[in-house]
Amino acid sequence: MTGRLRVALDVGTATTSIALGEHGAPGAPPVVVSRPTPARDLAVFLAKLLEAGRKEAPGSIADMTVTVPETWLDGSAHGARAYERLRRTLLDELGWPRVAWLRQADCLAAEAAAHAARAARPGPMLVCDLGARTMCAVRCEVTDRTAVQVVSIAVAGAGGVSFDAELAAAASFAGRFDAAFSAIRRHQARRAAVVLPRAWSHPRYREARVYRLGDIEISAGTLIDAFAGTAARLRTMIGEVTDGDRAATAAVTGRFGAFPLVNRLLADDPALAGPPLWLGPDAAVRGALRAASQAIMVRGPEPPTVTLPLHRIRNGLIETDGVPLDPAADFAARDGLPVLVEVPADAPAAAPLTMRVDDRDVSVPLPALPPGAYRVGLRPSHAGAGVLVLVPASGGEPAFCPIAPNVTNAPAESSWSRTDDEH
Repeated sequence: MTGRLRVALDVGTATTSIALGEHGAPGAPPVVVSRPTPARDLAVFLAKLLEAGRKEAPGSIADMTVTVPETWLDGSAHGARAYERLRRTLLDELGWPRVAWLRQADCLAAEAAAHAARAARPGPMLVCDLGARTMCAVRCEVTDRTAVQVVSIAVAGAGGVSFDAELAAAASFAGRFDAAFSAIRRHQARRAAVVLPRAWSHPRYREARVYRLGDIEISAGTLIDAFAGTAARLRTMIGEVTDGDRAATAAVTGRFGAFPLVNRLLADDPALAGPPLWLGPDAAVRGALRAASQAIMVRGPEPPTVTLPLHRIRNGLIETDGVPLDPAADFAARDGLPVLVEVPADAPAAAPLTMRVDDRDVSVPLPALPPGAYRVGLRPSHAGAGVLVLVPASGGEPAFCPIAPNVTNAPAESSWSRTDDEH
């Protein structure tokens, strides 16, 4: 690759992947580079990761796409805060231009649709992404070779790290079990792939050794018992998103998705059809490139329309209008000017902000905010209207205000907004 590049980034809790594909050549295989996600200095790490990718795929960057984990889009302040930290790292610290943000579900659906086309298995699909600390299930409908519709999404905590903790306790292992087990799982994968599915169906194989970790032998039964909690959460997610009338093709991705018991659980589920498709560990970042290039068109449910009532003084008179909040934008603007929410000095503590969601007035609780002007943005959610982000116009830490998924008509307004130069 020496031309213009599309770049996609997927920042996971355990592993971060970057993919680089040639602009205008969506069918060409991308270059994918993955590294363990650091606990700190993320900006430096991402800059070096991009540099490593560009050594394998030189060229100028045309655009960048970032996957947003569904756990960050659950409508909570905690999720929105994690999303905002990544936004500020990329946009402010690194200064990356032309960044587009795509939901993890859309990226997974795009990659699953491409695999379904190759396997000649169109129709309903269930994509399971099993990461280190979270799991995500996406139900989608592959309509043809180039289009997929996201229907429903479910998320759960406790992925591979939780399983490792359960297994470490059962095996009475002292020391860094996760690192040691990760190594033997790679080196002894062939035996696990044979023994574990057999022991899952036939209890007489439960005592068979699967892994040897130093002087410790780990049996199939020990692994199956440690997997029970993960299996229960995975079944719950599948039940939340599957349609009882139509069996869906399963597809699996994620670092923990390659564990043999995951494949066997999905193969045995009556709501799923046929053996699961393995998308590889980096499906989200590869799917992000497909979606960004429009090689696969991804559609999903229409999000609610969120409008901020705007009060501004024009020619000495107060005018009332509304500013739609675009979740794809960083912050709200009107006529090229930032829209600000003003918190008066005499405002009561934790006074709510009145918003319009579709055709309803809703009251959004605010934390106790110091008086002053705040920039306002909307971060999306798969569980509702989204989360408001309020950042002091003079600089400072953001406040996150979830818009409740089930809202009632709001009381009279207790806050107001204005454009930056009309007051």
